[in-house]
Amino acid sequence: ADAEALAQRAHERSRLLTGRDASGIYGIQMFSVRREQGRLAELAPAIRVLAGGSAAWRPGLVSLLTELGMFEEAGRELARVASDGLDPYRASLWLASLSYLTEACAALGDETTAALLYPELAPYEGTNVTVGHGVACYGSADRPLGMLASTLGEWDRAERHFERALAHDRAMGARTWLAHTTYEYARMRLRRGQDAAAVLGEAERLASEIGLRALLARVRSLSAPRAVTGPPDGLSLREVQVLGLVARGLSNREIGAELFISEHTAANHVRSILRKTGCANRTEAASYAHRHGLTR
Repeated sequence: ADAEALAQRAHERSRLLTGRDASGIYGIQMFSVRREQGRLAELAPAIRVLAGGSAAWRPGLVSLLTELGMFEEAGRELARVASDGLDPYRASLWLASLSYLTEACAALGDETTAALLYPELAPYEGTNVTVGHGVACYGSADRPLGMLASTLGEWDRAERHFERALAHDRAMGARTWLAHTTYEYARMRLRRGQDAAAVLGEAERLASEIGLRALLARVRSLSAPRAVTGPPDGLSLREVQVLGLVARGLSNREIGAELFISEHTAANHVRSILRKTGCANRTEAASYAHRHGLTR
């Protein structure tokens, strides 16, 4: 609430000054605040319009769709970003774009995009994710790096990043981002089959104290037994999508068109699915999908 009031006051004062319009800065700050408050749905119409007119807002749209649980549409937008490349975002809001895309990528389990994002974010290891000249700070860059490494199944690297992020955020007294880091660290530990009760408990305490409603909901969802199980045999959410289309009899080319990915990327997903599930071919994979209820 204090952050919202300060952003509003700064925006009002900016209107008294001549020079560059500050509406974009205000928009980024309110996007950040609304996201933490669990109120992004209020900005959905504006973000859609902005993303339609400027590629710079597409990562924000992907983040918005993910936060609202619209995973299928978020996956399509994320695939479009990966297909078009990251160059359109380098000139403006570069670190914010990487941050938003990483959040969606981790939530969707998109290994292809994670492999694209990690080397772009790696040079910022040990620093803060800061948007513009102090417009917004999203905490240690090692948190999103840990999220990407975890999505790629690189557990030891992910753990190193999360440990550094925890130390960094604690040293700064950045309780908001410490809450996010502990949540993501707990999520990684659960995926790895490790105990995460203490870390998850700290995330819940911090989110509750600060009033991070969106994060608190995710923490409590992760604490529920159903949330921990996830897809079988280590399949990512993207691989579950691909497997469902395989079960419908689609070719790699048709899967690529459906998910806005290349035929080559679709083929890579299918090979990964066969390896993880122990299926010898697409027919066995289709049978596997039906047995596990993954054909919806």
